[in-house]
Amino acid sequence: MSSAPAPVSVLKVDALTKRFGGLSAVKELSMDVKAGALYGLIGPNGAGKTTIFNLLTGVYSPTEGTIVFKGTSVAGLKPYEITKLGVARTFQNIRLFADMTVLENVMTAHHIRSRQFLIDAVIGTGRHQREERETRDKAMELLKIFDLDSVAGELATFFGGQHADAH
Repeated sequence: MSSAPAPVSVLKVDALTKRFGGLSAVKELSMDVKAGALYGLIGPNGAGKTTIFNLLTGVYSPTEGTIVFKGTSVAGLKPYEITKLGVARTFQNIRLFADMTVLENVMTAHHIRSRQFLIDAVIGTGRHQREERETRDKAMELLKIFDLDSVAGELATFFGGQHADAH
């Protein structure tokens, strides 16, 4: 009888602490996030949830402890360096680009990984055209996962009959 291999850790946090003056916003947090699993972080207002995400994404540097993503220590790295490794955050109050389509809004997230230069986009080089096609295809795959591919061409301003800025 063969047993399945143990899930691989993608994010390991050990004794993570963040102090602001005399206040400990996060104290000795340890967690091990396995590949393919879904996790949630819950707690009341003021429990330190946002501080944890700010630590994981480089907005804050830890006072103590370690953060390792896919074998690389990210504690103390700049947010853009951590994003390049594959860790990014979103915010609860998202704002869509109302004058762009649903597809174009999703495509904007991929442009951080662009390998082209501004001149490529300006003159429409082969590299630009290839990257835009790949980005469009990936965005459509993501929309399909959430059954949103049928509205890809609609303006994000009035998605699903609700204004994008409605709360």
